[in-house]
Amino acid sequence: PVRPLALLLALYGCSSASAGDPTIFAEDFESGTLAAWPDGVDPARQRVATGPLAQSGTHYLEVTYPAGGDGGWLTRFFMPGYDSVYVSYYVRFPEDWVGGTKLIGLFGARTDDQWSASGKAGLCPQGSDFFIAMVVTEPAGDPGPTRFFTYYPTMTREPDGVTCWGRYGDGSETYVEPLTLSRGVWHHVEFMVTLNTPDKSNGSQQLWIDGVRRGSWSGLAFRSSAALRLNAVQLTFNRGISGGPAAQKLWVDNLVVARGSQPR
Repeated sequence: PVRPLALLLALYGCSSASAGDPTIFAEDFESGTLAAWPDGVDPARQRVATGPLAQSGTHYLEVTYPAGGDGGWLTRFFMPGYDSVYVSYYVRFPEDWVGGTKLIGLFGARTDDQWSASGKAGLCPQGSDFFIAMVVTEPAGDPGPTRFFTYYPTMTREPDGVTCWGRYGDGSETYVEPLTLSRGVWHHVEFMVTLNTPDKSNGSQQLWIDGVRRGSWSGLAFRSSAALRLNAVQLTFNRGISGGPAAQKLWVDNLVVARGSQPR
């Protein structure tokens, strides 16, 4: 069942922070268009579909992954941003899904440049330019286990010392099985990121699957400057450099992004 936003926020310690609705952005695709997404829309790979497959209502997002490629992305900015953001959405893999994929991300760009966190694959954050916190599935599996996938300043570099790829953790994270999303059913994925005070390592992220907390990672330093805040959500459908073995589809419904506070 779909739980009201207020109940979800209460369950996971989110706060309205100030008077008014805590919702930053909501997308149930019932408009029939992708007009709410200013970056990434590709009609060849993403479309609003209708029918009984919808998680609720009658509309949902259908993403097509071409053979050897991926499903692209959809980005929604909310400048200048927030220090804690919670995102909730539903995702469904078809019965014949093969391989892994990125799922959803919260991006940290400079408050004076919404693009400073874009196009950063392989780059190492410096603390004042960008950070990225994603939920992905591991490439081994159909799909593989769900994981954090984070770019942050103190992350381990690749052997060349200058390349960075997202990290599932640093040894302090906790994952609780099962983390694999079943095919052929809707799964409720919730993700929350709380930024650190710029001179401290007190940031955190948490992951829930179908109402159960499955991932926690605390003691993070996402930034060294208050010029970085959480200011974009991205539905991201990347299968890696080599793409995927076959054309396939993925479905998404009922996205909510809200202001939050440190979970109690």
